[in-house]
Amino acid sequence: MTTARRVIIPCLTLLFLCLNAEQSFGQITGGKWDDIMGKQILNLQGVQLGHVTDNAIDIENARFVGVMVSFGGFMGIGEKTVIIPPGALTTGELPRTLYLDMDAQRFRNAPSFKMSKTVGPPFAVKVAETYRYFGQQPYFTTVIESSPHSSQKLEQLGYIQRDTKIRFLPVVNLQGVNLGHVVGLRGLSLSTGGIEGVVIGPSNAGLTRNLKIVPAQALRYDLSHDSLRLNDHLEAFKDSADFTISSNDHFTEEPDMRPGIPKLPLVQSNSPRDKAITEAITKKLLWNTSLSHYAKNIQIGTVHGKTIVRGRVQTLSEKNQIMAYATGGAGRGNVTDLLEIQTMSNWESNIDR
Repeated sequence: MTTARRVIIPCLTLLFLCLNAEQSFGQITGGKWDDIMGKQILNLQGVQLGHVTDNAIDIENARFVGVMVSFGGFMGIGEKTVIIPPGALTTGELPRTLYLDMDAQRFRNAPSFKMSKTVGPPFAVKVAETYRYFGQQPYFTTVIESSPHSSQKLEQLGYIQRDTKIRFLPVVNLQGVNLGHVVGLRGLSLSTGGIEGVVIGPSNAGLTRNLKIVPAQALRYDLSHDSLRLNDHLEAFKDSADFTISSNDHFTEEPDMRPGIPKLPLVQSNSPRDKAITEAITKKLLWNTSLSHYAKNIQIGTVHGKTIVRGRVQTLSEKNQIMAYATGGAGRGNVTDLLEIQTMSNWESNIDR
């Protein structure tokens, strides 16, 4: 990847695609940096099916579509690429290994999938075919609108891109100011197919310090898919937490140099469906008389069927109740948990009585 690509600011013509409010940052303090690429794929009989060469990502919907495994051919010519849905894979005792419950010959006969310039709703039938081949139910609808009588809420398939193509894409804010470039993705989940966050690094620095982690839902491609726009203004981006990556791929939050700065409100879409999800969750909170003042005043925002809950709760029990309400409203895999457990002070407890 050339240096020029990391710093070029493309034509910014996608304002209508951006959300109409400010987006806050995830409250992640540390953990292990995820790197699925390169892991070997074995079936349950121990036969090696291949290695993960890339990941298929729908970044605007915060979706980990699947791992890409290529085999056959010679020096990339004539090879076949298969996308395995994350839900079809499991982990085991062997390090750097994922397991697929499928016969080797059936795996080789799986539908091939070539990444085109634009992979979206017109290709939903093809992606859905791949999901069902591996015994997985597609999380998206293959028609323009899902049936209003369906009990399952399905989303539209977004633009799918390779993980390696997303890295180093320039990131700008709504005012067109360059914020840096994508360093990598955080939290690719096999169980939910979700993405925890996108890591953004400054364009004029290395790849280990002064990093930002933002929710994937806060990003939108430009019309040429050559850059990403973050729905946040420059000062809010500067004031969010910085992260450092160590040599063993662990990341930690750097000391807060700007304490006391209030967090921005969460995004809430104006679509009837998104508003209904947020309202349903909020009603559950208000009706629960056992919840503390903390818990009843958390922030909730829903965009494109994806809900973020953020705030302070007093106990793990309160957090679990709220997450159950949120999951019941938005659906499993569609909720980002930014809740913090923090015991009330004596002064706050008196107010809460």
